[in-house]
Amino acid sequence: MPVLRRQTLANGLKVLVMPVAGVSRAAVAVHYRVGFRVEPPGMEGFAHLFEHLMFHGSENLPDGSFYDHVGRTAGVASGRTHQDYTEFYQVVPVAALDQALFGEADRMRAPRFTQKALTEQLAGVAAEIRETTVERPYGGFPWPLMTGVLYSSFASGHDGYGNPEQLRKTTLEDCAEFFDRYYTPGNAVLTVVGDVDPDDVADRAGRYFGDIPARDAAPQPDLREPGFFLDQAATFTEPGIPATAIAIAQRLPDPAADLPGYLAHVVLARMLARQITPEGAPAVSTGCGFFGPLDARDPDALLLTTLIPPATPAARMVEAVRGQWGEWSRGDIAGEVSAAVREVVAEHHRQHDDLEARCRALGRLETLFDRAELLDELPGLFGQVGAAQVAKAAAGLHGAPCAVLTIEPGRKRTRPEPASPEGTDRDGRAPVAPVAEPSGGPRAVPPLADQPRPSLGDQVDVTFGNGLRAVAVRAGNAPVVELRLRIPAGPAGWRRPDHLELLAHVLDRRSRVATRDRGAGGELHVSTDGQWLDLAGYASQDALDEWLAVLSEVLVPGDAEPPMAHGRALLRGRSPSRIADDVLRAHLLDAGGLDVGHAGADGLAGCHRAVLVPAGASIVAVGDVEPERLVARLEQVLGPWQGSQPPAVAPAADGGLLLVPRENVSNILVGFSAPEPPEGPADPARYLATGVLGRYHRNRTLRDASGTTGLGPSGYEALTGRDVLLDFPRTYIRFLRPKEHVPDLFTEVLDRLPEITSQPMDPAEVERAREFCALEMLWALDSASNVADLVRLGVSLGQGPDLLTHLFDRLRDVTADEVVEAAVAAYGRMPLASVVVGDVEADWLEDATGREVTEVEGA
Repeated sequence: MPVLRRQTLANGLKVLVMPVAGVSRAAVAVHYRVGFRVEPPGMEGFAHLFEHLMFHGSENLPDGSFYDHVGRTAGVASGRTHQDYTEFYQVVPVAALDQALFGEADRMRAPRFTQKALTEQLAGVAAEIRETTVERPYGGFPWPLMTGVLYSSFASGHDGYGNPEQLRKTTLEDCAEFFDRYYTPGNAVLTVVGDVDPDDVADRAGRYFGDIPARDAAPQPDLREPGFFLDQAATFTEPGIPATAIAIAQRLPDPAADLPGYLAHVVLARMLARQITPEGAPAVSTGCGFFGPLDARDPDALLLTTLIPPATPAARMVEAVRGQWGEWSRGDIAGEVSAAVREVVAEHHRQHDDLEARCRALGRLETLFDRAELLDELPGLFGQVGAAQVAKAAAGLHGAPCAVLTIEPGRKRTRPEPASPEGTDRDGRAPVAPVAEPSGGPRAVPPLADQPRPSLGDQVDVTFGNGLRAVAVRAGNAPVVELRLRIPAGPAGWRRPDHLELLAHVLDRRSRVATRDRGAGGELHVSTDGQWLDLAGYASQDALDEWLAVLSEVLVPGDAEPPMAHGRALLRGRSPSRIADDVLRAHLLDAGGLDVGHAGADGLAGCHRAVLVPAGASIVAVGDVEPERLVARLEQVLGPWQGSQPPAVAPAADGGLLLVPRENVSNILVGFSAPEPPEGPADPARYLATGVLGRYHRNRTLRDASGTTGLGPSGYEALTGRDVLLDFPRTYIRFLRPKEHVPDLFTEVLDRLPEITSQPMDPAEVERAREFCALEMLWALDSASNVADLVRLGVSLGQGPDLLTHLFDRLRDVTADEVVEAAVAAYGRMPLASVVVGDVEADWLEDATGREVTEVEGA
């Protein structure tokens, strides 16, 4: 991995820079040493509230304009508050690096707290608390409920979300004081990761942050925890839940004092997570830390959560876990330790190959342990964890007390009483000097720089003799290979989405079990969106053969034959857009007269044979490996795979209206579709037209059309897109609207599309969309996983692996007239059947639109 560059500015700000070759964006993070555990009694939840406020105004970026460069460049910006730190992070094109640094420096120097922003964020935080702890089943489980069971000190044991009623007493003076106490340069770490020159970034950091005055931060709280000698337990009830949730927590070693012992517990947790049910799911969910390993200073906990049948005593689960610890403390566990270590190391490599994850992890480890380098030392340190260390960890847990949290079905919802809203504990705190008012007048936001051209590594694109297309790309910096096998569901799957969903469910279960049994050190998941069957995952380079062996097993029909009717239950969680597409596919197949009635007649094995065939499928492999080697290995394993699907049918442009009633969908989905014509404007013009019409965040054409009034401010969705439906490329327009607005979408949008799309476009609007669309694609180079996803998408659309560079190079040459021409060709007519999903009656819809409605039963 690249060498980490570190320096400390004169004001105490630590600056970390890590260059990563081959990416087109930069990740910027600022970590402050302040989290839930600094909150005094009476101010529970304040650190989280303050994190929200930091996005809503600073001296030179007032009123939320912090996000301007983020939205303009298709970047991301967010923040998190954990026990011992608060982080703010951005991922933007490298052209916007100066703007990202400017924004972080401006709010570190001079945030602006207003009553309007405070009132808005109090409401937002209250809604977040309500959603996560009250409205959600098992709300507050295991965090923050478990902290009150596990810890006796206020710092570690209180609810980090807090009580909304108490938070409403927050004043602007409270905000200013909190900033003064903790948001100092010497209490922060700035991290930048990207394809950058470390010396250049260090100079920029000095330019933007160097003149922020130094000042002392408040001392960190005393986190010493007395511990306990007997098990601690708390039980709560909740109506309407199907099972009892139980969480078990035990204290971890201090990673700052005993890192090998801590890592042995991480391996032990993974060993327990590898114990799976016959359904292929983990028997228990286990992990170290409430928010992940090495995410907090001591004290922290190893957590186990699971669901058990109602009325099952929690003590039985505790006994079983202790029994497993005892067994592992005495038995021969070398094989299990080795398999768990392989999984942990592969997962670590893959996770931190991502630009954002790497940046945030470096800053977090420096903030908590003054040791950012630990991130790339961990794989080697995990490799040193042996069976004896893990057995010692298991023995310690076997004899140690635990905290047990249970939420069981009951007639009444019970939770701990919220903290009293009366008063705050400010006594005894040393006063802090107020932040000096910034001097020197307003500062100008720096302009965007030139964006370097993105590029992928070496590529190989071939089609095997069985019709399977294989694409390999050299990319990424981790010893992991990303793999994506995409199979068209074919007439059998498109006609019976319930059979397809059941097939994906069963194959996913098989792949999980086989991956564990072979110790493949990666993941293989099977899923479907109704159009494709996707088999996706990753393997460490030294375990690629084992992963491919699992894949080849999954391609063969299995012995298990669950009732095909189970597929209907699996469809219940579909989104409205998925329902609409499933219905449209089945309608087009019926209209074309294609008989696929025998596709599932001989059970799941028949469905498997009909869907899993190589002809028309594609596999993508991405990693820091010679592409020729990858393709040769893929051909060895997948070349013998045989089979083909019957052709689908030409799309029937019948212009009908299909209604799928759904009582629980109040915002109605309305979808219009068209086959994308093969002739006409080139792909870059169509891509840009799609952005201008509805996907670009500042688009105005569809939003401002009559009948779509308020699509932007009202929060209702309007989206244009291009994909594949059945076996033809499609363009679509989707709206989410209240019922009373649905008829206007037909008369004022669908019927007027030729007029709307042919309107001349403002060159300035096209230019803004061009900039956004060009920069939007750069996310694909953030990690090998993203590269694999983008290449899979391009191949699915009939493109080559160079889709990213092809579009980036040619977007700049597209004229406004060509965008209009492409808009008319792609979106000027939507002749396929329209689909409406939601709480709508067929008679009402027919009367309101003047169109014949076909109600689809049982979809």
